[in-house]
Amino acid sequence: MNQPILRRLSRFFANIGAWCFNLGRMNSKITRPISLLLLSLPVTAAFAGDDDVYFERISSGLANGVSADGTVVVGENNSGAFIWTLDGVTNIGERDAIAASADGSLIIGDTSSGPGNSAGRYEAGVWTIFGGLGRSGCDASLSSAYDISADGQRCVGLGWDGCSASGFLWSASEGMFELPRLGASSTRADTISGDGGVIGGWDQASNGSRRAAVWYENAKTGIWEEFLPLEGTAGNAAGYGEVNGCNGDGSILVGSADGGGNSTSGAFVIREGEGFELLGLLPPQDSPVTGGALDISADGEIVVGFQREGFGGGQSFRATIWTPESGYVELKQYLNDLGAGIPEAFILAAAQSISDDGRVICGWGYEGAFFFQEAWVVVLPGEDVPCPADLNGDGMVGGADLGLLLAAWGTADPAADLNGSGSVDGGDLGLLLSAWGACP
Repeated sequence: MNQPILRRLSRFFANIGAWCFNLGRMNSKITRPISLLLLSLPVTAAFAGDDDVYFERISSGLANGVSADGTVVVGENNSGAFIWTLDGVTNIGERDAIAASADGSLIIGDTSSGPGNSAGRYEAGVWTIFGGLGRSGCDASLSSAYDISADGQRCVGLGWDGCSASGFLWSASEGMFELPRLGASSTRADTISGDGGVIGGWDQASNGSRRAAVWYENAKTGIWEEFLPLEGTAGNAAGYGEVNGCNGDGSILVGSADGGGNSTSGAFVIREGEGFELLGLLPPQDSPVTGGALDISADGEIVVGFQREGFGGGQSFRATIWTPESGYVELKQYLNDLGAGIPEAFILAAAQSISDDGRVICGWGYEGAFFFQEAWVVVLPGEDVPCPADLNGDGMVGGADLGLLLAAWGTADPAADLNGSGSVDGGDLGLLLSAWGACP
């Protein structure tokens, strides 16, 4: 088995050249028009209760991350880093944007305007450049960005000190420091939990293979300790693979296992208190095959990722999704079964990131050769937010609803018995008044 694909597939294509992005065939295509009434709304709010899947090819390049609240997607195209919202694409300069804070206001990406290529953080039009773990790197690269915490105050990635590469943690107050390592070779930090207390990635073994790694912070001392979560799993005693994503508190980890054979490799989930679960691979159509999970919803009910097959220019990719109901399946077919209408010729290559509520997913795809990348975003159907105090169903809790509740006072009318006590009384009145105004 080849080593699993990089957390950010942009690294994989770095040597192909920026000219790939300049072809006319890469123009953005929208499968369903956006109503002007939606432009000022957050993505998930704009589509709340919508029974349709919304799918958009938003730009040339790669969509690398979506904010936890689903309002912002970040990525890279021929102009560098970009931000996407329902208002469209905004270019923000530098090389790329990799991940966003929970509300999308802080973004981690890679810059080239300092003494070397460096990870950095973007806020309100300004990039803060991190630098490296030493004065210089092995080449022009000082560090590379991979993820950011929910509040945007902690960032992780790969840093260089000469030709020594290590996973780093950066914060505005402490700057950049190297994470501890169990092996004698390189490490990399691919993901950080929303609360900033858990980091996942890999630690290179003496034979050069990557071992899935996770770092936990001691809340009292601030000291970080590393563990190898796949070590001793079935068919993968050494724990080869990497941790690519986690949920808000780090209690659920996802990544790519490399057990040396198809039956012991592919996407995995580790749930606190439940242990390791191998989701595996889709039935391969070519060889060699690698794959893995890249991100997970906050509740752990949706896992997204990729599968790669074949060699060199003949490689093919498929984005993947897992839910308890669907199992581990191809994302494009899953979405089209919901009515997304993704064209047959357009390949969803990898699902890079998912919002906390599991509704917004972003990634990259292609039509024709795989190195003509296009960024895409999908919004899954939402559920109507319950508003039980809206007794007349007009979308507002107001005087009309209060009149209906008072008319049912003292009865067991289930429509007005908001707290389910068996009687319409002061408890129900309190609930109605607390919900006064527009329904969510």
